[in-house]
Amino acid sequence: MTPRILFVCTGNICRSPMAEYLLRSRLTDLPDPVVVHSAGVGALNGDPMHPQSLRVLRERGIDGEDFSARYLVADMIGEHDLIVGLSRAHRDDATSKVPMAWRRAVTLRELDHFIRAGGDGVASMQIVDDRNRPELDIDDPMGRPAADFDRLADEIEPIIDRLAGWLRAH
Repeated sequence: MTPRILFVCTGNICRSPMAEYLLRSRLTDLPDPVVVHSAGVGALNGDPMHPQSLRVLRERGIDGEDFSARYLVADMIGEHDLIVGLSRAHRDDATSKVPMAWRRAVTLRELDHFIRAGGDGVASMQIVDDRNRPELDIDDPMGRPAADFDRLADEIEPIIDRLAGWLRAH
């Protein structure tokens, strides 16, 4: 079975596409592909990725020019095994659209906590005790200087690397 992961943020032009493309770049050599997508709770379908997100990816040798934003709809949630919000609001928006997705909807930091704790599969995912902690959110760099996009990448890249390793192991 091919795992399917959906990253979710607000406009689907900064955080979630950066996570999507970083993860894809880590998994290109797998014999069984992992499907990785992204969407936004307030996205405008067809918008390009933010120029600073493109720059950050380009500096890491990743081409994101083919990206096209997608508005999050219930069907997308149903088509994915793991829904990864870049904030609590994104996770919660996904579960409000598809309440039965609560078992497979997490924030990126919740997922990282699970992986670091030695989690062994989505079906047995144990989430952090307090799912409402503000520290679970990853700040939106939209409207901020280029350095904030660099900080975003520096923040999520190690988490994405751990996720890629976890996917390889499971």
